[in-house]
Amino acid sequence: MSTVLPASDTLSPFISAETLAAALASGNVAVVYVAPDAGPPPAEPVPGSIETALPTHYAEPGDPARGRLPLPAPEAVRRWTAEAGLDPDGDIVVYDAANGSAAARAWWVLTWAGLPRVRILDGRLGAWAARGAGAAPLAAPAAAPELPSIDTDVIAADLPAYRLFDARTAAAYAGDGRQPSHLPGAVSSPAGIWQDANGRLLPFAQREALARKLGLFDDDERPVVAYCGSGVAAAYWIAAVQDLGVKAALYAGSWSAWSSDPARVAAAAPA
Repeated sequence: MSTVLPASDTLSPFISAETLAAALASGNVAVVYVAPDAGPPPAEPVPGSIETALPTHYAEPGDPARGRLPLPAPEAVRRWTAEAGLDPDGDIVVYDAANGSAAARAWWVLTWAGLPRVRILDGRLGAWAARGAGAAPLAAPAAAPELPSIDTDVIAADLPAYRLFDARTAAAYAGDGRQPSHLPGAVSSPAGIWQDANGRLLPFAQREALARKLGLFDDDERPVVAYCGSGVAAAYWIAAVQDLGVKAALYAGSWSAWSSDPARVAAAAPA
């Protein structure tokens, strides 16, 4: 299975605040706010936002074997989106007020559940507040991306068969240097390195260079798998490489599921 697709076959799911404003003015888009928890919404959300929360709309209750935020059933996602009035074939933009990872998890789950026209507001809520004037209209995606998932047991059955990328911070990946802190063979690639200082996605050329440095364009047929603590930052990682043509599976259980079994092999820094 090739891990790299032609870049023309997939588009970035990120859109600018200016493009969102133009789409809202035409009335052709639904906007969804994604809270990282069950807390209150931001004081000044994007107008017309539907309020959702990461643990209740984009995950099921956690347990040790499945991790803190296991994937919900696709039919449950389709049910609540219908109740919220979201058109399954319409344009939807998701955003958060943090680092973009919660919105990326929402993009991943909604797309995976069968809503093909979901985008992420680049630069999260701060970009909306700082938006300028003028933008190209919201273009229809060529096709919904293929977003595979993978379970703990599948990875554990044949670790060397996968190229693992850890989207947590470098400190979380390294741990204290004594206790196991990441999956064996995983490469540290924090989700935050794909953003600029303002939380916006890096330009294509910079991300392409970063992907090349990480070996994502190497002649390696092993499937790429992204993980983090609970499948949230990893969703951003996957979104960030979409237009580069990199196909990656989400390991939603991530470190919270993998580390729940003390008998399961794990690595300490340095890997």
